[in-house]
Amino acid sequence: MCGGVSIALNQRRRRAHWIPCHPEDILRARSRGLYDLIADVRTIGDYWPLGIGSESEWFKRFHENGWWTEDCGRLLVTDHAGNRLGYVNYFKSSHSYQGLEIGYRIFRPEHRRRGFMGVAVPLFVSYLFEAKPIERIQALAHSENAASCRVLERSGFSFEGTLRRAHFDRGTFHDLQMYSILRAEAPALSDLLAPL
Repeated sequence: MCGGVSIALNQRRRRAHWIPCHPEDILRARSRGLYDLIADVRTIGDYWPLGIGSESEWFKRFHENGWWTEDCGRLLVTDHAGNRLGYVNYFKSSHSYQGLEIGYRIFRPEHRRRGFMGVAVPLFVSYLFEAKPIERIQALAHSENAASCRVLERSGFSFEGTLRRAHFDRGTFHDLQMYSILRAEAPALSDLLAPL
């Protein structure tokens, strides 16, 4: 995965392709606003944390590892025309168990609530289960983010409970909803990939 990959979505067929994301594309994206999509607090939405890293550090990490290591990784989500819609990512949230946590984000408000993550999340989860020796993947959603909770539930995740006042953002503490999916509950990757 070093060098980056994006998931190209076909909404009508609810299928997706893995598309190589070459370093030159990412470097050219600097002038076309990829970092701006990530860092623009005006479009970040009500539930995404406001923390922003520096642009130089963000591109430095891409040069070092293509945003993909053993403990964390990020894939861009695009449509078939190459428009950057958002991303999915994974990271190791705890060293006490053999599992991963995922996150996901749609950049622009006009692309939200259109089903893009309903295609990308199951694909990403199935890929992680086939590529990594893990039994569990978890995700957290802001307690008021009903759309994100629906994405997880429709992707086969089970609600596990509420982490009370676990997340500080925009001057106050918020509850988070914990969801998880086990390896046996995820569909096979081959069932989700679009045919060549």
